[in-house]
Amino acid sequence: MSVAGDTSQTIVVAGGSLAGHTVVAELDRRGFTGDVVWVRGPEGTAPYSRPALSKELIQGKVTRDTIRLPVPERYGLRLRVLDHAVCARLDPDADRVLVTRTAGAGEEWIPFDALFVCTGMRARVPAAFTGLPGVHCLRTLADAERIKERLAGRPRTVVVGAGLIGSEMAASLRSCGLPVELVVQGRLPMEPVFGAELGRFCLDRHHAHGVTTRLGATVTGLSAAGPRGPVTLTYDDGERTSADLVVLGLGAVTSCDWLDGGGLDLSDGLGCDAALRTARPNVFAAGDVANWWHPVFGRRMRVEHWSNASAQARHAVESWSAAQEGREPAPFADVPYFWSDQYGLKYQMVGHAHGHDEVRVERTGADGHPFVTYFRAGRVVAAAGVNAPRAVMRMKARIQSEGMTTQGVYAG
Repeated sequence: MSVAGDTSQTIVVAGGSLAGHTVVAELDRRGFTGDVVWVRGPEGTAPYSRPALSKELIQGKVTRDTIRLPVPERYGLRLRVLDHAVCARLDPDADRVLVTRTAGAGEEWIPFDALFVCTGMRARVPAAFTGLPGVHCLRTLADAERIKERLAGRPRTVVVGAGLIGSEMAASLRSCGLPVELVVQGRLPMEPVFGAELGRFCLDRHHAHGVTTRLGATVTGLSAAGPRGPVTLTYDDGERTSADLVVLGLGAVTSCDWLDGGGLDLSDGLGCDAALRTARPNVFAAGDVANWWHPVFGRRMRVEHWSNASAQARHAVESWSAAQEGREPAPFADVPYFWSDQYGLKYQMVGHAHGHDEVRVERTGADGHPFVTYFRAGRVVAAAGVNAPRAVMRMKARIQSEGMTTQGVYAG
């Protein structure tokens, strides 16, 4: 089948962030000339750089206009963009999705020949903390702009959660000259991601820049004294503190509940095979929501990082294209990579450290920043460093090469 010359197919792309954006661009780049219906979600904005929200945007270094993703060039596909709209249900028997407009503006069934699920994640916010004045999560551009609006009043701030978003927010708020308390539910900031060595390094950087930390603490209650009044935080040890702005960085949950009943594996995101194909042959997944078998690490995983979303979206289109041409697609084998910018330092990590049984720590550069290599069963599976981009990227190539050889996927 000639993909480029096929004008009869309809492809639905669910999700308006980087993965969805990349699927549309990749379909067009490959010469698809059919119909693409792009359901971009409830935000009503063009796709933008999400990593900038907790860093450059909060710090006022960029604007909503400058973080927009480039508009995909269009050569031949017929594109219909649906904003303020979400996919609400999958009808697997008829190969169609129910698209609903937000604010009660109607709904319609859209039949498809192929569906790409790129609906990502949404912020995890306990129900008791939802809707309180002065309490915000950070997942969308609208979230970031609501927080920025509060900064004009020079608020006392508390950041709850010390993962990547929480640590970046604490650093950004301090760069704005604001008082910051960082609530760390575990022992150290970012420890679940980077481990103890880099977690201690991150904690020291927060202290050096004047952040007050509360370690091993859980917020059990929030109460707000009116639209502009202070927020009182209650902790599990009974202590209380107050702030004018509370930012919640409590993680995220996958946005794929609309697929329930569609005969797909939704046990942790949307289950796929190594080529990003779901249990239905014409449904593919990409981005944070995709749970696939990674041939390098020999396990299923989801990766919630920016660079993975674009690479995975291109590969999902390649798998769709392979199906059109009657050939077997290759597995998606990119080694995960992400970064975090805090206080002028760049933390970077490649690989997948889950299940590691050995850690080796070196000191690199003139400042002696830690460089950590993670091993599992004698094989390097991840590496992380601070201001060490070359060393980190060298490890990416090694991890991929050794992983493929060990798993035997491409051997021979």
